[in-house]
Amino acid sequence: MRLIKNNTELIGIKDQNIKISLVFETDTHIEIQAKLDYPAPSCPHCHGKMIKYDFQKPSKIPLLEQAGTPTLLRLKKRRFQCKSCRSVTVAETSIV
Repeated sequence: MRLIKNNTELIGIKDQNIKISLVFETDTHIEIQAKLDYPAPSCPHCHGKMIKYDFQKPSKIPLLEQAGTPTLLRLKKRRFQCKSCRSVTVAETSIV
């Protein structure tokens, strides 16, 4: 038997950058609120230094059913802004 150390493994999310903040059940579905955050990458436009900016409005991502109940992931994704060219990019993950 293997112990599951992280709630994200329990629901099948493989990305280590996703942190669950709240899980609650409504009459119709289970809702998971989480944030996607990681260190700032280099700018894809000018390759300059980017800084953490803020979070986007949460994305609504349907997941596989848990115990026969529909599950919804509300994921806030980090935004990054380049110090040089001022372009803004959004954190990416393979599940979205």
